Amino acid sequence: MTSVSIVIPAFNRVGPLCQTLRSAADALVRYGREDCEILLVDDGSSPALADQLSGDDFGWPVIHLRQPNQGSIVARQTGLLAAQGEWILFLDSDDLVPPEKLVRQLGTMPSAACDIIYADMARARLKEPDGIVYEPAETLVPTQDPAEFFLRIQPAPHNPVYRRAYLVSHLASPLVPAERRFDPAGDVWLYYNLCIQPARVHKVDAPLAAAGVHAELRYSHHWEKLAVAALGIMENFRARCPVDDVTLAARTIIGERAFLSWRGLPRGFDAGFTRRMLAIWQSSPRGPLSRLGEKRFQQLARLVGPQLAARLLRLRNASYDRVRTLDGAAYAALFAGSSRS
Repeated sequence: MTSVSIVIPAFNRVGPLCQTLRSAADALVRYGREDCEILLVDDGSSPALADQLSGDDFGWPVIHLRQPNQGSIVARQTGLLAAQGEWILFLDSDDLVPPEKLVRQLGTMPSAACDIIYADMARARLKEPDGIVYEPAETLVPTQDPAEFFLRIQPAPHNPVYRRAYLVSHLASPLVPAERRFDPAGDVWLYYNLCIQPARVHKVDAPLAAAGVHAELRYSHHWEKLAVAALGIMENFRARCPVDDVTLAARTIIGERAFLSWRGLPRGFDAGFTRRMLAIWQSSPRGPLSRLGEKRFQQLARLVGPQLAARLLRLRNASYDRVRTLDGAAYAALFAGSSRS
């Protein structure tokens, strides 16, 4: 078995973070190697996380790194550059992993032949008095193709375990720059920067990653912020990605994902955002029609074309007022600053 660095970027939110640290420690104890590490990257918390957590024993030493507040993407990079393990596991400050995660993903697999090892998803449930139990939640499709893995499967960011050398070599000069505006979709930023890089991908058939159990706000609660950040990443990728046979699969999948996202937007959502999302598909290579929608859509698309078919079916989408999570001022501010690509 090889050494592991668990990298956890964090900003305040100490309650969920304590659960995450205990979860990481339990996985390292079960893994059984003493030369592993937990790196907690404090992204400018106030007071410092080292002070807020002083005196807590999580079951494994925690190495504290601190930086001025620069966002989770930069914090994750800070942890990666400081890491010493051969393998990297990224955890957000409210993620959980079962104790057997590292044993199952690294201990019995042909890890020397892999750059990325992923698994299925679990669901965490609190068990009195203070324990957590894990149940199977989602079985992911097996693949050995990086573009398929990063862009179509898109597992939760704490699902894969990465070879450190693979990450360092491909994130030293990322194709999509690490900009603060991309932070709500930081996982998308990571995946888009890796999707055109060659990688040996392996899947373990076991549920080995789960979302934390807490009532605090998550980025995904404001889907509008995540959508704007993701669109900016997609546009940057499209502008910078080499157009050749090596990137064809990734460019095709990104176009398909843009089309599906455009199809799913609520009626009355920001018109500029809607046009920009559709433009990504319009400028992307085409794949099979079956990847753009269900049987009903495919039948209609064969008659009138996929774009008109989608426009007609979008009339049945919910109005934005029914699904909005932002008030009027926050919505206006979000789209006032989203025109930059």
